[in-house]
Amino acid sequence: AKLQGAASLRMKGFRLVLDSLENPGNRAAVIRTVEGLGLLHVHIVPCSDPKARTTRKHSHTITSGGEKWIKVHHHSTVGECVSVLKSEGFQIFTAKPENPDNDTVRNPVPIHDIDFSRNTALVFGNESSGISKEMSDLADSDFSIPMNGLTESFNVSVAAAICVHWGRVARERALGAKTDLSKEEQSDLLDHYTSVKTHYIKQMKKLASQGEKEERRRRWEEANLRANQGSGDAGS
Repeated sequence: AKLQGAASLRMKGFRLVLDSLENPGNRAAVIRTVEGLGLLHVHIVPCSDPKARTTRKHSHTITSGGEKWIKVHHHSTVGECVSVLKSEGFQIFTAKPENPDNDTVRNPVPIHDIDFSRNTALVFGNESSGISKEMSDLADSDFSIPMNGLTESFNVSVAAAICVHWGRVARERALGAKTDLSKEEQSDLLDHYTSVKTHYIKQMKKLASQGEKEERRRRWEEANLRANQGSGDAGS
């Protein structure tokens, strides 16, 4: 029932793009948020720094396996990512700081002004340098999160969580539905989830079995060692 509920509430027309994030913890936290709030797709453009490309080993505990329930698309370049999204009819907005002085050519729109009835992708950039120039040039527009306090910015995973929640609610309201998947797509997704769960259970049983074998071997070795020590003591 839980798998069916998740499959029936997914959104495919609202996606996140991670543009050159360096911190694997941030990347993993965003993926967990995307899964937990019911989106279906995340697009990732790799960071140019090869040291920052180690994701799975360092971030598994943060995702808690959430990535197996969504579709994570890895792109080799910004252009490839944008091309894929544009071919599927997505409008692309890049996250930028608020600009109260209106001193740039393209001022970011507040997130609440985005039309989420359309297929929409929100892009979050590098923790230090922000959105890459190529992504900024290819995107349709910029957006910002209105901030009323004195803090100037959020951590990228926090910003993504705020935007995923807002966009999800706005899209539901615009569509008048909890999902944008067809019944057939929901059924296919449920079949996929069932397969994933079955595979996961088999893997867990296999690991448990291996653990039991290792424990039995350890106990045998300890017993054998004690027996040998006892035999040595008797001979002396």
